Amino acid sequence: MRKDKKIEKEYRRLNKVYQLSRSGKLMIERIRKTKLKIGLVASLVFLITFVTFFTLIFPENSVSNTKKLDSLSISSNSTSTYLETTLSTTITDSITTNSTETSFYAKIYSPTTNELSETSLVLLVPQETKTNLSKLSNKNDKDNSSKLEQNKGQSSEDEQSSFNIGPINLKGTQESNIIQTEEESTKKSQGADIKTAITSSPSKYHYVIAYNISVFDSPENGKVIDTLKYATYVEKLDEVTYNNVNFSKVRYNTPNGVREGWIRSSFLSNTLKSITGKEYNELVFEPFKKIKARVDDVRGIYLTRTSFSNVQKIKHWVEFAKSTNINAFVVDVKDDDGFMLFETSAAAEFVPEANARAYYKKEEMKEIVKELKDQGLYLIARIVCFKDPSYARAHKDRAIVYKDTGEPYMGIYKVPWASAYDRQLWEYNVRVAIEAVEVGFDEIQYDYVRFPELSKETRQRVNLRQVGDESFAEAIQKFLIYSKRKLEPYNVPSAADVFGLVSTAVDDVGIGQYWEAVSNVVDYICPMVYPSHYAPGSFGLSVPDAYPYETIYNALKDGIRRNLHIPTPAKIRPWLQSFTATWVRGHIVYDEEAIRKQIKAAKDLGINEYMLWNASNNYKRMWYK
Repeated sequence: MRKDKKIEKEYRRLNKVYQLSRSGKLMIERIRKTKLKIGLVASLVFLITFVTFFTLIFPENSVSNTKKLDSLSISSNSTSTYLETTLSTTITDSITTNSTETSFYAKIYSPTTNELSETSLVLLVPQETKTNLSKLSNKNDKDNSSKLEQNKGQSSEDEQSSFNIGPINLKGTQESNIIQTEEESTKKSQGADIKTAITSSPSKYHYVIAYNISVFDSPENGKVIDTLKYATYVEKLDEVTYNNVNFSKVRYNTPNGVREGWIRSSFLSNTLKSITGKEYNELVFEPFKKIKARVDDVRGIYLTRTSFSNVQKIKHWVEFAKSTNINAFVVDVKDDDGFMLFETSAAAEFVPEANARAYYKKEEMKEIVKELKDQGLYLIARIVCFKDPSYARAHKDRAIVYKDTGEPYMGIYKVPWASAYDRQLWEYNVRVAIEAVEVGFDEIQYDYVRFPELSKETRQRVNLRQVGDESFAEAIQKFLIYSKRKLEPYNVPSAADVFGLVSTAVDDVGIGQYWEAVSNVVDYICPMVYPSHYAPGSFGLSVPDAYPYETIYNALKDGIRRNLHIPTPAKIRPWLQSFTATWVRGHIVYDEEAIRKQIKAAKDLGINEYMLWNASNNYKRMWYK
């Protein structure tokens, strides 16, 4: 009782005019005691942090008369592959920008530019706060260093036991065994490895595995000239030891070109394993040879098989192209139903039904393609890969089915889906691509190069015909690698259509489309950045469909940043919206003005080519620039 009075007296002294309950008094008394404990703990933490900070900072910043230790020259494998010898040329070609692109990059990095959060642009990066990096560079390095030391033992073990990804040997004598028989697939499920056309890798290609890493002009001077973000791809040129700390000289891509500098070696890894996570362990991020399109700036429209079904219709589209400045047609060679534009030997072998509705013989198609190319048009063969109802019906034992009933999985399109794990379907699609090239098509474009959109529950209920423990993203990338190897003798570029969200998402959006894994392999990556397909609130826009410029700009900007993570990124050639999405609440009419805004957004980012999508092929008659 006396204690309670003492407490009440103290609160009166502090101008507490309200009547305290007994529980309130006891709570405040406990708070007072807790404050003392917190103060002691905070003091101890501050002391430990202070000592640790100075222990770490002085070895790096010290420019005393300490003698420079022997430098170590880390060289790559003495035997260079064809791709390694052409790496510098390939990378330069892949990231070369014109004056417009340069102006974009100057703009995008300007302090006055309104940018998206960095988190939407970097692989698996948590929320970051923009700060003065020059002041925090040393602190960030130290914090990252201590974290890396804790995981050093585990990382080394992982790297030794992991599959060593190397340059893709497309010209080598080794045959890829990506395509397997059912027997081999069974062996894989029992633990056997799937072999690909991948050789062992030199330790030349690395990735930054920490945040905001300082780049120095030299180990001795310690002047910070740049910072590198998590997951940045670098080429390691040399390594030295200074003040008992290993430094690596690196070369890396920036929006303004290639730069060189020195970073702490402990912040590098020769694999993306620690960055991408377990699900993406086997993805390949080594350089690929890239093939440039015959036409510099494609301005294309999509045409269905029906729109291309006779000479009169084709003449109409040629006239349309000449009157609107369109210079490319994306034509269905194998459409969404799995049907062929012209008869192919591939379909005759795998899906005879697919040839039944073909409009042309192979020789007839060859003559038409030649005539169109003589008219100055660039022809892209669209091949729908894994949404193939004709194949799924012809090969029910390979299609995606429900485990309990054996009935085919139909999905939102109400048609049976084939599996992207199916090596026979890989072969079928690529053989169709080769036949398209043989009749004269300039480029192969794969659409529906993905798995169906599956909820977590549905994924457990269906048999996806999985090969071993392959992830979705690994299967899609392996298909693209297989295609690239098979198409290489023909010297034509390959492209892949991806969901627009893929450029912004930090994963494969559940369908196997992981931006870096796709972009690093194909020559052109084609994000379908239709504003109508973005959810309300995307990029801070209430109704993205009503903001064509802003939506396209932000989506493509994400893709450009993601391309900086890989050695041989694909050129970005987006699909733009040429239809009105009446089903979207708050939509706008996609007239000439809306289409021009999309084109301008791409051009403001230095992307001077695009393709227009309208499923009914009902395009605006306007001058496309």
